[in-house]
Amino acid sequence: MCTVTDPIQPPCFVYCRCKDMVFKISGPENNTISARINKLLESYELSDCSFLISGKIFKAHKLILGITSPVFEAMFYGPLSSNDAIIITDIEPNIFQTLLNYIYTDSIKIKSVEEAYDLLYVSRKYMLEYLTEACAAYLIRHINIDNVISILNYPDYMQDKEVVSCALRLFGKHAEYLFQEHTQSINPVCMQIIVQSNEMNITEKDLIKHVFEWTSYYCEQNDIKNTLVNRREVLDKNGIFKHLRFYSLSPNDMKEVINYNDNLLNTYEVEDIEKFDISAMTVNEKILGSLDNKFIPRKTISFQWEICQRTPIRSEPPIIINLNNTTVQTRININETVAISSLNVPSRMTSVIEYVNPVAKLYNEQFTITIFSEAENSIVRKMQFKKNVEYDSLIDITFDKPVILKKNHNYKITFTWPYANYCPHYYAVQTRDKCYMNGIIKFLFEDIFRLACDGGSFLRGLKYSL
Repeated sequence: MCTVTDPIQPPCFVYCRCKDMVFKISGPENNTISARINKLLESYELSDCSFLISGKIFKAHKLILGITSPVFEAMFYGPLSSNDAIIITDIEPNIFQTLLNYIYTDSIKIKSVEEAYDLLYVSRKYMLEYLTEACAAYLIRHINIDNVISILNYPDYMQDKEVVSCALRLFGKHAEYLFQEHTQSINPVCMQIIVQSNEMNITEKDLIKHVFEWTSYYCEQNDIKNTLVNRREVLDKNGIFKHLRFYSLSPNDMKEVINYNDNLLNTYEVEDIEKFDISAMTVNEKILGSLDNKFIPRKTISFQWEICQRTPIRSEPPIIINLNNTTVQTRININETVAISSLNVPSRMTSVIEYVNPVAKLYNEQFTITIFSEAENSIVRKMQFKKNVEYDSLIDITFDKPVILKKNHNYKITFTWPYANYCPHYYAVQTRDKCYMNGIIKFLFEDIFRLACDGGSFLRGLKYSL
């Protein structure tokens, strides 16, 4: 007597037992149960149901769909089941094909954020929990500065709480930049989520001004007459105005908001806010007031900085800064939009005179750093560096606030020394790697030399945050 003990055990072997002997029979690699089910999807053999989507017919198998989704089970085996073609109007054909691929192969390959949201909607419609989790995980992994507004723009019924939480935190980190660059892209759903947040790296005064400005864009985009009354109505109807924290403003900030050209406060509201004095509240009123966020300033969000350190390749002669050479430049390109907090460069080499004088360990370093966007033909950041530092050490140049470098844009970072330096200064350098990669992030560096014989990488690295 021969019995099959494990008909689907990989790699495509069938184990048989005959009395006290066990042996295996090899089979073709495409003879696994998963391969056979996948073949059914491709060939439509034994199909017993069909779907009509935008004029395209999809054939499938009731049993396979029914054991995967309780919705399909009720559709095919419930009291209202039918053999007619099922018409679907809320799903695109390519998304439904991806859904079938997942059901028949138990694997999913998501190609974009847009596709992830379409599949998230489908997974909820057909109660496919694992697919829901896979879509949410994909979205969380792929949230970045460039798409965070698009993600928050999706309507509530298509959202995932964890995805929104991650996206909102990222927006809050880069709020100042995102409002300056992308205010026109924000829809009312997104704006309402933003103003309800308790953490944001922007002053309340500037947030209010950006929100007031946003109403003009909204009116223009929706063919609404651009009047103060209509713009204020946009804020009220979408539940945005009530989440602006006017009572947390200082008198000077409040005055700036009132004098702002796009101010949407009416006279009575201005008088009420100006009369408010939080210091005059009793203890009980303070406790009560603490329950209403309009009295409480928003918190800032700390950045988590990563270090991009260029790997040294070989030593080079020192860089000499003198009257004939007062600048050093490096071009940088990044495959993701990032925030930069600091640059790392070498300090000056100890001269012979300073070497024999053990007291002289510090010197006053001075230069100007300019970050120039070649794509936009504009200066992104310019700052003076002046500080006492040690010879033969490393200098971290920290910006007063993060610098945003856009995805796939070329930026030229220039270090310029004062012309008044008549004595040459020497900086020890090495040629460093032109490429730095860490996960999804990729930095490309190009050291720019005045003469062909020059060499070395003055910019050693930087700190960044996605």
